[in-house]
Amino acid sequence: MSTKTVHFLIACLFSFALSYSAGSAAAQAHQNLPEIGTTGAAFMSIEREQVVGDFYMRQVRAQAPIIYDPVLNSYLNSIGQRLVRNTSGVRYPFNFFWINNKEINAFAFMGGYVGVHTGLINEARTESELAAVLGHEVAHITQRHMVRRMQEQQRSMPMTIAGIIGSILIGMANPEAGAAGLYATMGMAGQSQINYTRMYEQEADRIGLSVLANAGFDPRGAPNFFARLAEKYRYVSKPPEMLLTHPLPDSRIADTRARAENMQRVNIAPSLEFALAKARIQARYMNEASASNFESMRLSRDPIEQKAGQYGLAIRALDNGNAEIAQKLIKPLLDNAPDNLFYIDVQTDILLAKKEYDTVVNWLRGKYIQQPTEPVITLNFANAALQAENTALAEQLLRDFLLREPKHTLALDLLTQVYDRSGKRAAMYETRAEALALRGNFRLAVDQLHEAHNHTDNTLTHKRLNARIDQIESLEQQVQQLM
Repeated sequence: MSTKTVHFLIACLFSFALSYSAGSAAAQAHQNLPEIGTTGAAFMSIEREQVVGDFYMRQVRAQAPIIYDPVLNSYLNSIGQRLVRNTSGVRYPFNFFWINNKEINAFAFMGGYVGVHTGLINEARTESELAAVLGHEVAHITQRHMVRRMQEQQRSMPMTIAGIIGSILIGMANPEAGAAGLYATMGMAGQSQINYTRMYEQEADRIGLSVLANAGFDPRGAPNFFARLAEKYRYVSKPPEMLLTHPLPDSRIADTRARAENMQRVNIAPSLEFALAKARIQARYMNEASASNFESMRLSRDPIEQKAGQYGLAIRALDNGNAEIAQKLIKPLLDNAPDNLFYIDVQTDILLAKKEYDTVVNWLRGKYIQQPTEPVITLNFANAALQAENTALAEQLLRDFLLREPKHTLALDLLTQVYDRSGKRAAMYETRAEALALRGNFRLAVDQLHEAHNHTDNTLTHKRLNARIDQIESLEQQVQQLM
């Protein structure tokens, strides 16, 4: 089986990858495509779709290289939620997350989940290009493309759900094995399946561009990004996965550009946050840019490029154990923009590396008073309190935070550490159980709750733990029904 066929199957049957698939003839024949997202309701309810999406996400948390970086997550979700607010047909909350993968890709699945590879922002040149991809993926979800794809395979729907997620996770490590699983689960991909995929991509193109413009981004970000990508890899023997699965013919790009040009032109100022997010990913997660690259950026005449280069150098210095050099680099940036979350996050890590615990806790307390609901500040403050052995403060911060975001795995992991250090064994096991359940490990989660039961004599706590055990076992049964 060819690599191209492998990636085509994985993209078609699971993620409807960001790349604009082949099918220019169909695109030219349907300039005004009908919205098809309202169909599929008889096959799968919205409530059921959320349950299935939640199951997918638990498996992804368990096995995919998700980046749990508060400042990067805050930035990605700010872009994503801005698009969602300007999208019709939104039926449930959306969640955006990073995958630490150099491939230029993104994917969406039912329940409002959108994953973005770090390789995507590394390739994008503007925030509108990044937003164009997210808007395209949001459209896949609001139009229920995966539900419709599964409807076509309804003769084996339970096996389809289990097979897709299993094959995708296998395919991350072994594409051939993943494709074999998809073949066994859903059968050979025939021409009718290809045609449906083309139709979905065309609709996501159209709706995604409208969403992009409505959210105040430059709609030309979509054709600019994909045209540049197609040209860059036109004669390369091993192009990115997205070009293997969904080629970008000139006619398709021309159609997207024509639609974008017919929309209202907007002059979007370059985004500092985009530049900082890109520099952070390059410096900390991808190692794509050397210190000399960041130094060249720092010496640029472009003020945003200067700041991003200096920020990247600060991260590199910190991660290489040179906290003092990192401090000298970040200080002028922070002095100029004391509320910038990217700078606050790095400054926190610098002070912790220098073991200046009182300084960092007091500094972040002031930031927290100003913005008590900001996740980046709260999580940094809680981590600093934990490192300073102020477990009472860390516990209070994290418990309050989890009331707002109960499925935040990083907060749960931090709270587990807090309870461990403070000797609260029952609470530690209970919190660990919640984190395990979010990663789809229901059996071990139940074991942890039983362990918590053995570390407390409180009758009310016993009742709560027993109730939670019943809930997780019920959730496990629901998942097994999908299998």
